[in-house]
Amino acid sequence: MPLAPLAAPIAHPHSMPLRYFISDLHLDGTPSPRSEKFKSFLMQLSSAARNGPVELYIVGDLFEFWYEYRAQIFKLYADDLNALECAWKAGVKIFLFYGNRDFAYGDYVLQRFGATVLGDGASVELNDSRRAWLEHGDLLCTHDTRYLRFRKIIRGPFVRALFRLLPWRSALKQIEKIRARTLSDKKQKDATVFGIDLDAARARLQQHHCQLLLCGHTHAHKMEDLGAGLRLIVLPPWCELAGGYVNDGLAFKSFEVGANQ
Repeated sequence: MPLAPLAAPIAHPHSMPLRYFISDLHLDGTPSPRSEKFKSFLMQLSSAARNGPVELYIVGDLFEFWYEYRAQIFKLYADDLNALECAWKAGVKIFLFYGNRDFAYGDYVLQRFGATVLGDGASVELNDSRRAWLEHGDLLCTHDTRYLRFRKIIRGPFVRALFRLLPWRSALKQIEKIRARTLSDKKQKDATVFGIDLDAARARLQQHHCQLLLCGHTHAHKMEDLGAGLRLIVLPPWCELAGGYVNDGLAFKSFEVGANQ
């Protein structure tokens, strides 16, 4: 599904915020193309914030890995954190959701760049009065039972305590093992296992009385009509396409950050 190029920020009334939705950046602390495009994107949002409110919703996996208690984490992501802080100081409101890579947020992200952590899911009222439900999407892959079991373990108190006790080098080795295992598992799974369960998506919308579900995780950008006025949008993976969706008061549409932006 093609994405439209990101246009210059439009003027917008203060009662109608610009809302941007992105997912799966997988920033790793290096000056990668996806990181540089993200910094450019944040500068554009900062410019837009001069005309009115701007909100950025990052629907999971902003970072390749995040355990907030480690000071080394803050050094690793120093450039990305600085860019987020500059955008926040320019007036951009930032909202974070848990991903399968970055679910251990705490007070630091609020203090550093004003982020509101919305956890595993939350609803947002769009500018056309529709209610959208946002979550990373891993819980909607109900056929991926091996991952769901692993998710319970990695988020459990024992593993969290273990990472707190491990020296940084040892922790990095464990992180790399987990990452390698995840990538290997992903390559071996077919689309039916790794894809979003449409019945689960429909049930989630009905549970929260929303009409639109926005998620990521699968790295497969698509739109699905779920019937009865319900709709699913799987966000494009920023780490591959550097894009997302924007609700500008006139439309709800996709965008892509180009090479020269």
